[in-house]
Amino acid sequence: MIKSLVRNLIWTAASALLLFSQRADAQPVKAPGSSPTPLPPKTPDDFPGPDPFRTQNSQGTGTAGSAPYGAFPPGASAPVSPPPPPPWASAPTSTSGSQLLPPTAATAQGNVLVDSDQTARLQALEARISANEDVAARMTSQMSWLNKFKASGFVQPQFFVQTFNTPASPNAGAMGLPAGIGANSVIARADGTTTNSDFFRLRRARLKTEFMPTEYARLVFEFDPNLSGGAAAGVGTIARNVEAVGIVPWTRSMKTEFGMGIFKVPFGYEILQSDADRPFIERSWAEQNLFPGEFDNGARAYTTLRRSTLQIAVVNGATIGEKNFAIVPDLNRGKDVVARINQDFGVGDLGASFDYGQGQAVDPAALKFKQFPRWGLNFELAVHHQFVRVLGSTKFFGELTLAKNLDRGTKYAFALPPIPLDVVNGFLQDRDERGVMLRLEQDLTRWVTLGARYDFYSPDTAQKNDGRDTYSFVAAIHFTRGLQWMIEFDHAIDNVHVPNTPAPSKQIETFSSVLQARF
Repeated sequence: MIKSLVRNLIWTAASALLLFSQRADAQPVKAPGSSPTPLPPKTPDDFPGPDPFRTQNSQGTGTAGSAPYGAFPPGASAPVSPPPPPPWASAPTSTSGSQLLPPTAATAQGNVLVDSDQTARLQALEARISANEDVAARMTSQMSWLNKFKASGFVQPQFFVQTFNTPASPNAGAMGLPAGIGANSVIARADGTTTNSDFFRLRRARLKTEFMPTEYARLVFEFDPNLSGGAAAGVGTIARNVEAVGIVPWTRSMKTEFGMGIFKVPFGYEILQSDADRPFIERSWAEQNLFPGEFDNGARAYTTLRRSTLQIAVVNGATIGEKNFAIVPDLNRGKDVVARINQDFGVGDLGASFDYGQGQAVDPAALKFKQFPRWGLNFELAVHHQFVRVLGSTKFFGELTLAKNLDRGTKYAFALPPIPLDVVNGFLQDRDERGVMLRLEQDLTRWVTLGARYDFYSPDTAQKNDGRDTYSFVAAIHFTRGLQWMIEFDHAIDNVHVPNTPAPSKQIETFSSVLQARF
């Protein structure tokens, strides 16, 4: 009985103590409209044991062992502070820093932040992207022609020095040098110039543009903005390669280009090679006499089949370096036919060229005019291979030219066949020409190229000792892509002379320094 009474008293005291502690932890009830008294936030240190927070499921109701954000853990009496808003809750700004939309307040619902203007911001961003794409599309459409346009060019400013022996001196007359005048003295000429041969000059300046409106057509326009007194001024024209070209792709490996305008005469390799690719500033002496200006007016058809090339052209027969080219592009009715074939074998190539047409001699004093047939035959050989890898490419070029009456008279006026006294029934004295060119180029790494060349030309092989031998040496220093410095020395022995006169034994030394830039 006593034991039962003591047990009941103990249980009653424990229940009263538990009830009193719960009432002490409970919050007092506030009057309507009054602000609740904030409680200090709880920290994980206030809840020993496992993490009392529970994750929220997709329905927001919680799972076993979980509770939504802000719910009290078991035994906790204070709410948990919500996480800070994410960075994207602020108003968006442009690249200049100005706000694109007014800032909005984000509210917390569970652990998901809801931005009332998020959709608007996304729409504004999409609008900006769409506007930028429209601008880019318009610019691409307006500038699409640049994909069909190609520009290239080069300049060759030159420092030029020549020295002569007595027979080769520009000061010498019919009776030799005047008294007290040396072979390299500077004296006045009748045309107002002097015999000075030490100067800077702009040897070449070329700008070439190509435009292909379709894959079947091309417009080529190249001009030389050089001074009118240049070494190859073109006598009144700055045009070089100017032509309209049609392209016919027969197969993947075979195509034909049909062109009409001004283009390089397809006779031998040296004429067709770009002046910017050749380390020697001038072409061989034979090419300078037979085709002074390289370019002529006409029509052409070039066909390539893998490594085989066939080039056929019909031209006026008067190159841009000849006298009165711009005034009368052709002095006779006949046209010249030129053909070249070349086969590339990888390590080298072989080729042959042929030219046939009508030449003419004009006597402006006696008003005499005489036509004559002329022809030329050229054989070419080239080797291009990297025999020593640490050095670089080795290139060898050789050409042999046989011709009749093909000299244009630009270097030697007497090289043209003389007009007979009987212009109508008389016959011309034919001139047989011969030219040889051997050229070797060796790269010494990618920084230096050394070259040596020998060329010979005779405008009249019927005469004994009637020719010019030229020995040339060049070093090209490649500073960077598109910029190189070429130093060249030439020694020429010129014995070309008027028939039935002694050989003059002229000797000419030429030093040339060219800084070439190209793109």
